[in-house]
Parts: sequence; C-alpha cells; structure tokens
Amino acid sequence: MKDIQILVIEDEKILRENIAEIIAHYDFHAITASSGEEGVKMAAQFAPDIIICDIMLPGIDGYEVLNNVKQLPGLISTAFIFLTAKSTRTDIRTGMDMGADDYLTKPFTREELINSIKARVEKLIKIRTCKLEEDAFIASATESLAKLTKAERRVLSKISEGFTTPQIAEKLFLSTKTVENHRMNISRKLCLSGPNSLISFALRLKAHHFDQSFPEKSPSLFAADNQYTVS
Repeated sequence: MKDIQILVIEDEKILRENIAEIIAHYDFHAITASSGEEGVKMAAQFAPDIIICDIMLPGIDGYEVLNNVKQLPGLISTAFIFLTAKSTRTDIRTGMDMGADDYLTKPFTREELINSIKARVEKLIKIRTCKLEEDAFIASATESLAKLTKAERRVLSKISEGFTTPQIAEKLFLSTKTVENHRMNISRKLCLSGPNSLISFALRLKAHHFDQSFPEKSPSLFAADNQYTVS
C-alpha cells in the first residue's frame, strides 16, 4: 500500500505524529502539515490520495482547505476525511455538502481511523481500475475506428443515437440492405459479436465523445444530420 499517499493536516503535534505513525504501521505513506496553508501547499505538491484534516486549524480552517484542494488540478477525486472535536448534524452536513468523504470525532480509536482509510482506499482502487479499463477501451477504439470508412462511421453515429436500421436508412438516404451491410462490416472490423454488441460499443463511444477523441479520421462522427452526405 506504499503507493497510497495520505496527507495529515493537524495542528496538534502529538496527535499529528500519532496518526502518521498508525498510517505508516499499516504500510501507507504518510506526509504531514501543521496548518491549513501548509496543507494546501503540500496537497498541490504531492497530490495525495487521501487527506485527513482537522476542522479547527490556525489560519484557514478545514472547510477552506477542502474548498481549496477541490480546485487544484488532478485532486478532484482525492478522498477527504475530517477530524473534529464536535460532530453536530450541521457540521457534518456542511462538510459532506462540500465534498468530504467521512468524519472522525475526537477522540477516535485506531480501528476507526484505519477502517475509514481502508474504505477510501477500496473506493480509490475501484476508480483506478475503471480508469485503466476506460483508457484501454479508448486506445482500442481509436485503433479500431481507423478501419472504418466514412459511410460506416455515419452509420455507427446513428446507431449511437438509438436509431434502428430502417430509421438509419431513411436519415442517410440509403437502402435498408446497405445499412445492414454496413452494420455487418462494422461488427466484423471491430471484432464484435452478439446481437447487442454493436449497439453497446456505439453507446460507449458516444459517452466518450469520440467526435473529439478521434478528430483525424472522423471529425464529425457524432455531428449534426445536415453534415452528412449521401454515399
């Protein structure tokens, strides 16, 4: 778990060191800051995966730290755990509305701290796994789309919009047989099999805005109807 970096922002030296020691004991990498200003600077410098931050801090408080961190490039998904000596419903709601992931009320146990961290780590791992899968899909799709003709990309665009074969034929001024042939060719070139695989692929492309991701070969893959020409 050394690749998981946790920033601890706490002005009480003993508590700050104790938290860092517990984190290190569970094989996480800990860095610390004693004030909100220092914490924001370290967050910008090290881009931690998780931030554990006291609410009552000298200078800017924990709420301001959270607000500043969420505006830093690349830290939108950073998990944020608040430490507080009081946990009124209003305090908790304020933090949660701002994007905090959890609250720990002082004094808290080692188990409470680690359980909160582990819950955030599990979520981060899922996010990273999904990101890797999506990156792989984009790379594969970009390579696959290069095999399609303009006419095939037009048909694929209409599939992504949810149109049926007859509807696509009408909109693109083609025969249904021609559209069916395009669909078969697209599936073959993209190595897709199954009755719904082409539809699923097209919808996933649309979700990734491939008109922007694939500009060289298909600058208007999902462009307006009036940009299509008869083929």
